[in-house]
Amino acid sequence: MSGEAQWFQISKAEDRHIPSSAQLPDSFENLYDQHGLLPFPPGNDPASCKLLVKNSNIIPQCIEAYKRNIAGYGIALEYIPGESDQTAQEEWNRADKFLETCNLEDTPDEIISSLIEDIESSGNANVEVAWPAGSEFPTLYRMNPKYVRCTRETDKVTIKRKRLIRSSKKVEEFSQDIYARKYAMKRGQSVVWFRPFGTEGEGNQIIPLKLGSDGPYGEPRWFGNAPGVVGSREAEELNVSYFSNGRMLSMLLTVTNGRLTKQSMELLRNVKGSQSQGGILYLEAIGEETGGPLDEKVEKVAIKLDKLNDLLQQDALFLEYGKEKKADILSPFRLPPILVGQSSDYNRATAQAALQFAEEQVFEPYRKWIMDEIFNKRLFPAMGIFRVKVTLRGPRIIDPENRKALLDFIADNGIMLVRDLIPIAEEVLDTTIDESKYSTEYLDTPIAQLVNSQSAITVPEPDSDVNDLQERVATIAKRLLRQSHDEVTGHV
Repeated sequence: MSGEAQWFQISKAEDRHIPSSAQLPDSFENLYDQHGLLPFPPGNDPASCKLLVKNSNIIPQCIEAYKRNIAGYGIALEYIPGESDQTAQEEWNRADKFLETCNLEDTPDEIISSLIEDIESSGNANVEVAWPAGSEFPTLYRMNPKYVRCTRETDKVTIKRKRLIRSSKKVEEFSQDIYARKYAMKRGQSVVWFRPFGTEGEGNQIIPLKLGSDGPYGEPRWFGNAPGVVGSREAEELNVSYFSNGRMLSMLLTVTNGRLTKQSMELLRNVKGSQSQGGILYLEAIGEETGGPLDEKVEKVAIKLDKLNDLLQQDALFLEYGKEKKADILSPFRLPPILVGQSSDYNRATAQAALQFAEEQVFEPYRKWIMDEIFNKRLFPAMGIFRVKVTLRGPRIIDPENRKALLDFIADNGIMLVRDLIPIAEEVLDTTIDESKYSTEYLDTPIAQLVNSQSAITVPEPDSDVNDLQERVATIAKRLLRQSHDEVTGHV
């Protein structure tokens, strides 16, 4: 082999690498010292956190599950225990009017849904409370945490809050001195200041929400797994690169008694991905001349390829790593896999148990927390509403066996009346029944009395074909309604 040994990089397909994390520009740059604001810890600012969420293959599904299950069933008003239309009808009407007008573009549950996304993406969310002069109710706006910063707790202020004392059923005002922060929002090139809700002063107020209590800013619940988020993204990018560039094994190419032509060297350099698959590599080599001026003898050239890495690569790399990182992300969210679309190993019983666990341990406490922090502890008392609270609705998760046992018991013991069956029939049949067609006497007839009469409906036995609870209730309801329709003229 003539000349010196050479090494060169085999060219790849065009790089389509998408950065998993990047140092994003700070909208408050050069303003921290000027206004006494506190920066976020490195890598924990809302913009960087949301970029990580965007590049994750599991966190967006978790956040969507939170939004759908926490705020997706609508919002409702309730009287506190001991109150009713007779004692708090006026407060109910005022609360209902406020919820209808607090934001003319977004409903309260839509605002809550946006706040949940902010909290779970960056660990922080903020509500702007604008109280126009002369207005009966405030206006609520969602503030993008990317453009909000706060100061240290340096200002001693007095907060005044009204509370309904249950024992005396009287509303009393209380005041406390606290050290409060100021909040700044970047709007264009200007900085707008906000004071915490309930503190004295001028201007708009803010209700900050955050995860955790360590420091001025919150931290998303998945932040401890941020390396796994980046790692999963890098693993997927590696697989994309593999499919783009093809399977290339490191090798040693040896040319004996000659050298490769320039065309062959260029050919090797340009080997890339799909363009090289299924083809034939043809290399040319020039032998060394060994004779004199009159003897043009050329040595026989030999080309040899030796593998330096005999690794058989599978279809994709780090598949198990990706699965483990998904499980690690689901853990801080405390979500069963079925809620993010991973339901291959579920049956009806385990799915029911998983959904009930998530509802009781995750979603229901979250609903109470976020509604209390915004409405029930702050906004409603400030508007003189103490006997009404606002809640987020949840799904109706009922164990079929428990429901069956309860229905059987109250029906067999004469507790369930005909009028009690109507809401069940409306739910199962997805219809509305006009109770005015039936007499009060008939509606107050116990189910057991009808079942034991000659004209009673026949209830399927547990071992019959109709053994599903919903089908049994539907069958009972249909027969009962058909019978009552035939007899309605005799009851009215």
